[in-house]
Amino acid sequence: MCVRRLLEIIFLLMHGRGGTLGELSEHCAVSVDIIKNDIEILKNSGIPIRCCSASGSIALSEGFTLEAMFKKRRQRSAGMPSASHLSDDAEYPGFTYPPQHRHRAPERKRSELAPGVYAFVGYSSSNFGVIASEHGYILIDAGDDLNGAAEALREIKNLIPGGIQAVILTHSHPDHRGGAEVFLEGRRDVPVWGHADFGAEQEAGRGLEQISAERAGRQFGAGIPDADYPVNFMLPRFAGGKSGPLLTPNIFVTEDRMPVCIDGVKLELYRIPGESTDHLVVWLPERQVLFSGDHVYRSFPNIYPVRGGAYRDVEQWAKAVRRLMGFRPKAMMFGHNAVPAPDEILPMLSGYAEAIEYVYAETLKGMNQGKTPDELAASLRLPGHLRDEPYLGEFYGAIPWAVRSIYAHKLGWFDGNPTNLVPLTPLEEAERTAALAGGRGQLLRAAQNALAARDYRWATRLADFLLQLGETENGKAVKAAALEGLSRDILPVAGKNYLLRSALDLRK
Repeated sequence: MCVRRLLEIIFLLMHGRGGTLGELSEHCAVSVDIIKNDIEILKNSGIPIRCCSASGSIALSEGFTLEAMFKKRRQRSAGMPSASHLSDDAEYPGFTYPPQHRHRAPERKRSELAPGVYAFVGYSSSNFGVIASEHGYILIDAGDDLNGAAEALREIKNLIPGGIQAVILTHSHPDHRGGAEVFLEGRRDVPVWGHADFGAEQEAGRGLEQISAERAGRQFGAGIPDADYPVNFMLPRFAGGKSGPLLTPNIFVTEDRMPVCIDGVKLELYRIPGESTDHLVVWLPERQVLFSGDHVYRSFPNIYPVRGGAYRDVEQWAKAVRRLMGFRPKAMMFGHNAVPAPDEILPMLSGYAEAIEYVYAETLKGMNQGKTPDELAASLRLPGHLRDEPYLGEFYGAIPWAVRSIYAHKLGWFDGNPTNLVPLTPLEEAERTAALAGGRGQLLRAAQNALAARDYRWATRLADFLLQLGETENGKAVKAAALEGLSRDILPVAGKNYLLRSALDLRK
């Protein structure tokens, strides 16, 4: 990471090593231009570095100590929110959050929803449920972490005699089925129930497997070192975490309401499209327990996943949540990170549906007023009575991305501004911007100054111009550092991961 290299430069200078740009370049295994950029960042951050143009030597001012540096930063940071929260001096229209909305590590907890009915939360990135049956148990989803699933299985064996009798998959997302091999214990005869259109979302992306995999890797943080991976409860990373083969159904639900009896347990399976079109909801009528899948979780919904994909029908999703209210469940398991208390269920479902409906209605209202996607994304907020609710924090989904998705679905790519019908190419815009700045050198200096001032969005924009102009090393260095800065200042973990992984890619 850039931060690590900056600290390495400081240590080298403190110990009298790497006294020239060339020596620092050799020690850090990067180009001289990148070292120059790093020196500017350090100087602009208040590190007292002296450079002698005649001799080319670089040194720290006398009396400099790390303790003094960190003391100054502690004083500046006093009272500021954690790195997972937006910093006080950063203003990103559309990306501001109530101070109580903070990421935390997932809590591993088993809850008994009704006699013999359990929810396992925090054993994987998604929840899974267990229902005791006549000869064993029925599994609702399977999680995605093999170690967590193994721990859960040990608990299940202590609670319920017998083995697995069936699996019901609420939908096709991999994080709900990658832990299945642990529960199956080598068996291939287990009935696996799923929606008749299981996998329809993935089918829509046929022909785009390569780019879909690349973008999904960034969204889910593949390749980010454990030490740098954001602490969060929506896409958590587990020590030694590993996922297994993805389970697929062998029995398909072909009716919108299908009453079934599985190993002595009466269930009702409902086909209710929402987050995806292949969603099932599982209802235990005699015990009034509901398994919702990803129609609901403790975060503003991920209406637009940054990995890309087919449009997630916002109206349909809100209607699905309203339908869940109609069950009036006494207990409920969400798809991720939460088992609400009985008295929380209906208020949370109502607020969740209202938030989706509000974003949709206000987006259409703004579109009819002639506002562009950029303007809407920067200005739309939930109303006050919803904005502060912890279950609507933008921990995973983001309102600005939802707004852009709705706009594109309803009106397509064109924002109505005639300038964008015949636009400049990225290279043409970069060339003209460099000319306005006074040349490529001035453009680079402006990018470095923006980075030092923590104006990360402007720094990335200027870095993109530099990259277009062939200033590859400098452009990549500035952009990578700016993306890391942005990742600390936004809340949605999918965005944090995408920014961090993209920074790593730039440094390869």
